[in-house]
Amino acid sequence: MNITVIGCGAFAIGMTNLLKEKNKITMWVHDEKEITKLEKQFKINYMTNLNDSIKNAEAIFILVSSPFFKDIIDNLKLNKTIPIYIGTKGMLEDEFLTSYAKKVLKNEEIYFFAGPNLASDLKNNNPIGFTLTNNDHHLFKKIMPNYIVIDEEYEPHLEFYSILKNIIAIGSGIIYELTKSNSSIATYLTKALQELDNSKILYGTIGDYFMTGTSYNSRNFTLGTLIVKDKSSLKEYLENNTVEGYSMLYVLYNYLHGKQINLKIINLLYSIIYQNKNENLLLDYLK
Repeated sequence: MNITVIGCGAFAIGMTNLLKEKNKITMWVHDEKEITKLEKQFKINYMTNLNDSIKNAEAIFILVSSPFFKDIIDNLKLNKTIPIYIGTKGMLEDEFLTSYAKKVLKNEEIYFFAGPNLASDLKNNNPIGFTLTNNDHHLFKKIMPNYIVIDEEYEPHLEFYSILKNIIAIGSGIIYELTKSNSSIATYLTKALQELDNSKILYGTIGDYFMTGTSYNSRNFTLGTLIVKDKSSLKEYLENNTVEGYSMLYVLYNYLHGKQINLKIINLLYSIIYQNKNENLLLDYLK
């Protein structure tokens, strides 16, 4: 099957490692200089022209980081309806990514998918799972390992939870660096999930919360540890790493505030990360 992967970051590379086993892959990259580095990992087709990269595609995976998503969708020119899978975890100021893509591309065959998995683990061919928002006539099953289907009505909820888990993982890093206790992290994650009253969606996302909220391989978790132990390195770390939870905390906080929705954990993390409040306030959240 001809598949185009849009993006060349860590998650896109991990997904390509899985997809290339049974499919012919074309990867769109934003900068030709990246191709030399990528060719050392994969002998696939690379293109820098976005629309040339999708000409022969039978399915498209959009795996860019959230700041670039809107630009990709706005410039994508499709002359046929093909499945599009969005793995970008983020949102626009007032709209979820899948909703925006369906509106602009006038295509209903657009699906959002989540983990549980980390980009670093996608390279090892271990048994891993994905969560899909609805049934895509089992195409995803043919080209990927295992997945869980969630009813279509929960589509925006899965996107919301995927954004939230990256944000919450920053708090996990803070908690761990303050306490060095896995029990404290588990308590923190449990308290945060208690604020979300949607048990059905949780079965598809609880693994992602665990993975992202407990591992140094998670850039969000790592950022949290740096907030406690080395604030001087935060700027450099954010410049050299895509940390979706950091940028999305700002967007989600303002989105919820505008809709008068109150999530204590979001308000607390926003005050620590964007208003320079003391990170020890997060310990009070556990009480």
